[in-house]
Amino acid sequence: MMRIEDSFLEPQDKLNWRYLHTFDHVAHHYPYNPGDDASFQARADRLHFHERVSRHRLVEVLRRYHGEDLIHPAVEANLERLTQEDSLVVIGGQQAGWLTGPLYTLYKAVTVLQLADREQQRLNRPVIPVFWIAGEDHDWDEVNHVYLPSPTGVERIPFPLEVSGRRSVGTIRPGEERLAQGVEAVIRHLPDTEHKPALLEALLDSTRGADGFSRHFARLMHRWFGPRGLLLVDSSDPSLRSLEVPFFRWLLKNGTRVGEVVRERALALEREKMAPKVDLQPGKAHLFVEVDGERHALYRDEAGFYSREGMRWSSDEMDRLLDERPQVFSNNVITRPLMQEWLFPTLATVVGPGEVAYWGLLKGAFETAGMEMPILYPRIQATLIGRREEKWLRRYRMTLDDVHKRWQETFARRLSHRYGWDPDDSFGRLRRQLEDAYRPLIGELAGLRPDLAALGESSLKRALEGADALEQASRQALREKDRAEEGRFHHLRTHLFPGGRPQERVFNPVAYWNAYGESWIHFLLNTPLLSIRTHRMIYL
Repeated sequence: MMRIEDSFLEPQDKLNWRYLHTFDHVAHHYPYNPGDDASFQARADRLHFHERVSRHRLVEVLRRYHGEDLIHPAVEANLERLTQEDSLVVIGGQQAGWLTGPLYTLYKAVTVLQLADREQQRLNRPVIPVFWIAGEDHDWDEVNHVYLPSPTGVERIPFPLEVSGRRSVGTIRPGEERLAQGVEAVIRHLPDTEHKPALLEALLDSTRGADGFSRHFARLMHRWFGPRGLLLVDSSDPSLRSLEVPFFRWLLKNGTRVGEVVRERALALEREKMAPKVDLQPGKAHLFVEVDGERHALYRDEAGFYSREGMRWSSDEMDRLLDERPQVFSNNVITRPLMQEWLFPTLATVVGPGEVAYWGLLKGAFETAGMEMPILYPRIQATLIGRREEKWLRRYRMTLDDVHKRWQETFARRLSHRYGWDPDDSFGRLRRQLEDAYRPLIGELAGLRPDLAALGESSLKRALEGADALEQASRQALREKDRAEEGRFHHLRTHLFPGGRPQERVFNPVAYWNAYGESWIHFLLNTPLLSIRTHRMIYL
């Protein structure tokens, strides 16, 4: 029976640690404490009259995007509720990864849904869950593969398509046949299980009538979360671009100022030894423009706008281009949160650890744009634990933190205890005995003839080196004595922290779909998981 236990994994950077555990230390970078229930009421009160974009026009765009393949009565109901002037949204987003990308994409969607449900009940007003598909991103190499567990560790399965240049993922259209080929390539690398035939049929069904890479991503997300009313928005949708024109125009005029205040915030974080890694080159307009299908970062100088590839536009030319072809404009990592806030009445944005860091740069940027940064609510963090992994965790009495940080020490200790012999104790005792035997003798020899003391020191050094060699050989003998034990430890490490990284950042959901069906996803949806500090261990 599936169940959940709480665990703890220490955040890997100082900024995230303080954001989650000592918020007062970073409150000057973020307007709301996500762990304070009062934050949500305060934010809701300030958004009461939000309408920078006509809600009806926004819903028209979203309804057109959902079409016939992404619609469900729960989705339709939330589209209608979004037109209400008192409705708010909880939003989170991710790039359109192949077969949804790593597990954390699902955890982010679950967090969006559960947080929207919670706040709707607490605030007694409509709170709509929205997932922002970052289709405008052009990092194809980041999304064009999946990682699956394998007998040797981790296997990378690429999507069968080469893409050159900086094309927005939302514009990449492999077609139904190529999407089906990609599905079959992944299925071939999965072990045979009772769930595999249904998995194959479901994934192939998701490709039928589809052509776009990000549209296929949307279909899989809708399969799991559409029945719960999750609305989807693709940032590369041309209809959405038309709504964004007024704010793009503002960014064209004020992008360099936005960059200045962001750099000021970066310097402040650097002084506090918490600066995130974000490209903040001077002169950036923090927008992209698409030319011949490729995205080019915009820079600004006294003559107007230019790209590093040698293209130039005057301010008037850029204005005309925005009027005539708004679909060629897109945001970068700095201005995407601003555009998201401009479009939606955002109560809270669900973020991962990396997003918490770079959003810490943006408080001044929001203020420059006449807006306020929303509540940043950390997504669920979780590790899926299969029956075999559970058995071995219990046998070895290991915690997640042990597997993450101390698995080698735990493994060595396990072998020592298993065979009733502790190399640390035995060889520590041997070295002490050697020192105790040699030191008085070296002192006596020094009185007899000075060069004999040096000879004694050399002899002691050789004896200690011999002890080191003997210890290494003994530890190797222990390891050879039970390779199966080492294999179990290696399996735990590669399944729970593949490559030393959290499982949720590496493995694709289809591996678990193949092993356990889709029941574990429904289990996540129906189990209260919200917590800003707790890591969830999900036993399948």
